[in-house]
Amino acid sequence: MQNLQRGGQLELLKSRVITPIRKNCLLVNRQPQKLGQLLKFGFIINVLDIHCLGYLRQCFHVYLQKSLSSPLSHHLATFSPSNNKSLEPFVLIHSNMWGPTSNSISGAKWFVSFIDDCTRVTWILFMKHKYEVCQIFVDFFRLVKNQFNKSIKRLRSDNGTEFVNLKFSKLLKDNGVVHELTCVNTPQQNGVVERKNCHLLEVARALLFQMSIPNVYWREVVLTVAYLINRLPTRVLNGISPIKHMLSFFPPSPLMLSLPSRVFGCATFVHSHNPHRGKLDPKAVKCVFIGYPSNKKGFKCYHPPSRRFFVSMDVTFHETQSFFVGPPLQGESYLEVESVIESLPFPTQDVQVQVQEVMPTQDVQIQE
Repeated sequence: MQNLQRGGQLELLKSRVITPIRKNCLLVNRQPQKLGQLLKFGFIINVLDIHCLGYLRQCFHVYLQKSLSSPLSHHLATFSPSNNKSLEPFVLIHSNMWGPTSNSISGAKWFVSFIDDCTRVTWILFMKHKYEVCQIFVDFFRLVKNQFNKSIKRLRSDNGTEFVNLKFSKLLKDNGVVHELTCVNTPQQNGVVERKNCHLLEVARALLFQMSIPNVYWREVVLTVAYLINRLPTRVLNGISPIKHMLSFFPPSPLMLSLPSRVFGCATFVHSHNPHRGKLDPKAVKCVFIGYPSNKKGFKCYHPPSRRFFVSMDVTFHETQSFFVGPPLQGESYLEVESVIESLPFPTQDVQVQVQEVMPTQDVQIQE
């Protein structure tokens, strides 16, 4: 190996003595200006002069800063859309947890979603604490085994502590389930469930705003959104719904029952079946519609004053009337609404705008 020096400029000498895979170089003349080329091509730096270490360290920090700030020096990995779906249900389950948020009327603060890779059917399960994920997966695993006679083969999730712990790992190992984990800070590798959660929450917010529903009903609205999405056609399945695709593999089940869709949060009147009802007592109770139960064939309604739930088919819906008192639009004034209506391309002579302002210090009264 030879040392070459031309006019005080640094020369890089490649050596193939140690191994043909690695490249060595010599830094001479105490001027390591070409440190960028060394690091770029994977050179092993051998410093022969101890006085060069300080300057070398300084150059390395400058190079590192430039490499991070320059878009041409370092690129994040790109993830192209994948069309590789499982050919059978429950071969691969995508899972993720969302939360925490404010308590719902049932006390839930988190939810965990399970999405079948083949049919894209989504299950949403709620919990009050993070550590309940393990038991929830046990219940879901048994549900799939008993209702569909299938075993989950692979589970894909992120590296959250609710999925990566000794108890959960032992559970998967005992049942022969392969746990596929994403790289750190790489949610793209679990994109199916990440996009689904975004879709769920976007539609949920729209339903809450539409009927001025308090956030305490977030659990019920997320369940309703999942119910609707499972029954709507999707481009991923070539225009068919996830439930319909699931029915192509299994016979009809009460878990896949479908009811006529209704407006979430609208005012309803549930027929009273109280045997002690007097002849002059009301025959119906005014409630709010909050979704579709999974174990009964009926509409789920809630009576806030008594905190009672009703599941019945004897329900009269007023889908244009919200149960809750509040402005019909979020934050818009009367003038803004009127200007929007005047700009519409069709006649609006019969359109009437009613805006009710609720003072923060006043109690909101429910109209009966």
